[in-house]
Amino acid sequence: MLNAMILTVFLLSASAQGDRPSPSAAVSGAQSFRTYCASCHGSGAKGDGPLAEHLKVPPADLTTISQRNGGQFPFDDVRKKIDGRESVAGHGTSDMPVWGDAFKTTDTEEQARKRIDDITHFLWSIQVVTGE
Repeated sequence: MLNAMILTVFLLSASAQGDRPSPSAAVSGAQSFRTYCASCHGSGAKGDGPLAEHLKVPPADLTTISQRNGGQFPFDDVRKKIDGRESVAGHGTSDMPVWGDAFKTTDTEEQARKRIDDITHFLWSIQVVTGE
């Protein structure tokens, strides 16, 4: 029974994620990224936003997530980092705002989850390909 539940969760996650970023989700995510993330991470997601120099820990270059993960985009890990409501083992503390909670102030849980998924698809879509 437990194995069937784990397989179901895995398949649901894989089907929501897909083999590559969803173009429509990436477009929507780009809009949210500009609104909520670019002030720190920069409009090109390189970690060079206008507020970056004022932070204790410089924002990450989000275009190299796949490179830092063996050429694979860790969709669920990125989603969890953006959401921030579930601690991710090994990531330590975060100075980044808890966007899952922030989005819940204006969105339903489902809308907040979709917004986070869309931002994750956007980040997946802008990954630097090795050799560029």
